[in-house]
Amino acid sequence: MDLSQLNDDQRATLKQLREAVKDCKLPQSDDVYLLRWLVAREFDLAKSEKMLRNSMEWRQKNRVDTITEDWKAPEVLTKYCAVGHVGADKNKSYVVVCRHGAMDWKGLLLSAKKKDLITYMVKIVEQSILDARKNPARFIPSPTTISQATIILDMDGFSMRHITHKPALDTVLQLLQMNEANYPEFLRRIFVINAPKVFSIMYSLAKPFMHEKTRKKVHIYSHDAEQWKAALLEDFDPQELPACYGGTLTDPDGNPYCITMVNLGGEVPKSYYLPRNFDTTNKNCLPVCHGSREQLEFRINEAGVHLKWDFHSEEGDISFAIYRKEDGQMIPVVPHERVDCHVSPEEGEICCGSTGAYVVEFDNSFSYFRSKKIWYSITIETNKPNC
Repeated sequence: MDLSQLNDDQRATLKQLREAVKDCKLPQSDDVYLLRWLVAREFDLAKSEKMLRNSMEWRQKNRVDTITEDWKAPEVLTKYCAVGHVGADKNKSYVVVCRHGAMDWKGLLLSAKKKDLITYMVKIVEQSILDARKNPARFIPSPTTISQATIILDMDGFSMRHITHKPALDTVLQLLQMNEANYPEFLRRIFVINAPKVFSIMYSLAKPFMHEKTRKKVHIYSHDAEQWKAALLEDFDPQELPACYGGTLTDPDGNPYCITMVNLGGEVPKSYYLPRNFDTTNKNCLPVCHGSREQLEFRINEAGVHLKWDFHSEEGDISFAIYRKEDGQMIPVVPHERVDCHVSPEEGEICCGSTGAYVVEFDNSFSYFRSKKIWYSITIETNKPNC
């Protein structure tokens, strides 16, 4: 959508949204950025503002604004997570190829935390936005138009193992929800190619998490290469499309798969797998029943001390949070988040700026059948610099 297409009522709503969120630190301050949120919520001011504010909280919590500079991906992701940028389509949309079917999702999630995999995907999206802003002549149709991305989702190699491995399926669905909540109108079109019959199972699981507008942007093709190559070439100039997908773009050495831009995925070597023999020395054991949560309270008598944690689980992930009690209220200090502490130990610390009771929470309420056993060490350290 273009700013020039707005009617008087829509322009007024845009002006109202700008006034309503003037206290927010936005990653982009122009009207086109605000337009994304209005289009996503059909110019409902209240819903657009709520969506935008929720996303700004998410960005702050996950330090998204500096992710392209400050966060370094684990090597296993850069080598085996087959997602990358290849060019631009005829609409000047940034193009990303994801060889989903070729990826060993189970191996990736045994070699890196789910949070790292999600962060890696966020970094790719943020880098695409940054690249578009740096090169508007190539990736933005006009200064008043919302810039978007086109995704080629190659499902060659996709099978039931991609669906039956629950951690992988959960990760995919979480990525989908994250995109819907934080990158409105980011997607122009999704070409799903080489989709086997079992893909319909995954798509039926994903559809409830997709906005109707997003579903309309999805174009699904089976293994009929002639058909999907023709469809791609309607949207792409040949020199912008990898040769393996019907274009003429290759690597410098002539490789038609453009592996310098998007790796081929493949099975993750077990040498990358994270160790599972966790040390329980000096740790306490805390059973957390399915559908329940456990809380540990610590008294902080001096401002500026550090509360430090180190824990792991034997059976699966757990939601972790820290609160500070104040006037009968539980004030979040470390926001509630599910962590893959069964993959590797979760460690961290906070500086307690205020005295009082701090509550460490292990929440398993999301699990209907599986109880968890948490091994934890919580310490209070006073020999560190104050906040």
